[in-house]
Amino acid sequence: MSMAKDFKQNSADFLSDLLADKRVKRVQEYVKGEDFKADRERVRQNAAERLKNIRNRYGKKRRNPEDAAREKELTLRLAEVEAESAEIRLRLSELLEEEETLRGSLDSL
Repeated sequence: MSMAKDFKQNSADFLSDLLADKRVKRVQEYVKGEDFKADRERVRQNAAERLKNIRNRYGKKRRNPEDAAREKELTLRLAEVEAESAEIRLRLSELLEEEETLRGSLDSL
């Protein structure tokens, strides 16, 4: 039981010291003042505006399930085509380099 009493006393002492600190008192005065209220309102308005912009930009498109499934299917197919296109461009680049090498060899003969 003594340990609980000591804990309560130590906690009370700690809180008392904390509340007596100059920095804490300065923060308390700021929070109670008009500057804090104005800053808080400004931050709230900015956050609300950013949230509104995000919702407008990324809001759900109103589509039926069939359209959503078709969009997903088309998106996946587009990704496949883009990957294949990249592979073909890479292969073309290799062939062009080989062509250049062969032309150089022929010219040197």
